[in-house]
Amino acid sequence: MLRVSKLTKKIERRQIIEDVSFDWQPGEIVGLVGRNGVGKTTLFRTMTRQYIADAGQVLIDQHDLGAEPAAQRQLFFVDTQYNFLSNYRLRELPDFFALVYTDFDQSRYTQLLDRFQLNGRDQYRRLSKGMRALVNLILALTSNATYIILDEPFDGLDVIVRENIASMVIDEVADQTKGFLISSHDLNELDGLSDRVLLLKDSRLAHDYNLEDVRAKAKKIQLVFKDKEIPQLLKDHSKLIRVSGRVLVVVFPDFTPELDAQLRALNPVLLEELPLTLEDLFRANLSQDTGYQLLK
Repeated sequence: MLRVSKLTKKIERRQIIEDVSFDWQPGEIVGLVGRNGVGKTTLFRTMTRQYIADAGQVLIDQHDLGAEPAAQRQLFFVDTQYNFLSNYRLRELPDFFALVYTDFDQSRYTQLLDRFQLNGRDQYRRLSKGMRALVNLILALTSNATYIILDEPFDGLDVIVRENIASMVIDEVADQTKGFLISSHDLNELDGLSDRVLLLKDSRLAHDYNLEDVRAKAKKIQLVFKDKEIPQLLKDHSKLIRVSGRVLVVVFPDFTPELDAQLRALNPVLLEELPLTLEDLFRANLSQDTGYQLLK
């Protein structure tokens, strides 16, 4: 198991991440979401010791990465914003990565390049954005690291490349030997891929969602009432994510049979359950309030 414990980092006196803690197991695909600039990439860089944490630690099977650098071999991350691979040819990359990842599978690396018709003589920097993302994933898989971090792997990619990347990730976790931590602006992509989703907000980890559990408890409901006044029941127990005229779309984080009965007792003109998505959860947690101030 990989454990992030109370990880904290300031950059130029600005608090970027504070007291972030979570566990991550092999066999899990964990999504990381949050607004732009909230600190997702900083979290990844601090976890992998590109940045030195101000406080907290990262442990893999109880080995502290700060005290035992060899444990770092179990954690893989390519920082796409400061990428040192640019001047290498694809066929040269295994020699470099094998220096760090001693179990690097060069044979499988070559096989995957061939599978996706990537030429080993090509320079990394001359590849399209989608092909670079694919090479990054191939490097991650063939490193044989247990824990793989992917930062915005779907950003700007065409449908075919996105499907290839998602399919490879799913295949790799099937035997429970690898885990993935993936940040993405594409919440729909993460929705269909992740077992859990972490929400980073105001420098801290605001929520750790098990999506199966969330969908068992939470409900997204479309409502219309005769009166313009919003019932107090909604203000107390739900978050407003969309309003169009008299139509309200709300999320109840914990929708019990008792709440259902109370809601129906209000005699709404329309009460319709809608599919709950990761985007709905994100919208519902963008602010501390319930969203009903939008109607004032």
